Amino acid sequence: MVNALVYSGLFFLAAYLPGNIHVNNFLIIVVELPSYIVALLIMPRLGRKWLTVGFQLLSGLGLVASILEITEFGKQHSWVALVTALIGKVGISGSYAVIYLYGPELFPTSLRSLGFSACRVSEMFAQIILPYASIYLVKVAPWLPRVLFGGLAILISIPVVFLPETKGKPLPETIHEIETWH
Repeated sequence: MVNALVYSGLFFLAAYLPGNIHVNNFLIIVVELPSYIVALLIMPRLGRKWLTVGFQLLSGLGLVASILEITEFGKQHSWVALVTALIGKVGISGSYAVIYLYGPELFPTSLRSLGFSACRVSEMFAQIILPYASIYLVKVAPWLPRVLFGGLAILISIPVVFLPETKGKPLPETIHEIETWH
């Protein structure tokens, strides 16, 4: 749910970033490609869990760093906002790519489609709330949505650390297998 919120939220916020809206949207889309390539190359070696955590932390730290947009004496550095948003987009895109492989692997075969569908429904609820929240927060402070999304990305990486790694393991068939998986 947080991945969907941050991923989609960065598209909404492209209109509020400094510079041309069309160039911003182009950059937001183009920076996804490197994260997909990195995920594809590193996932077989590192596994899904730690790659997910790494990408979420990259996204979170990049977005939280957007607070640097406002520095001493309230002077605004517009390029900082764009760079931190792009770093956040690289991280969340990579995390999203890995989650679509990692998420279903965490459910037993008997519940895999139902469990992953429930995750997708929660993402859709987040995306319903997203336009209203991001437009309101931008009016409060231009950097606030990015810092909020970054904080959520960092926060959600913590429980992922406690999930099992699925790399090289057979997929669980039953709930009992999941209970003994750790």
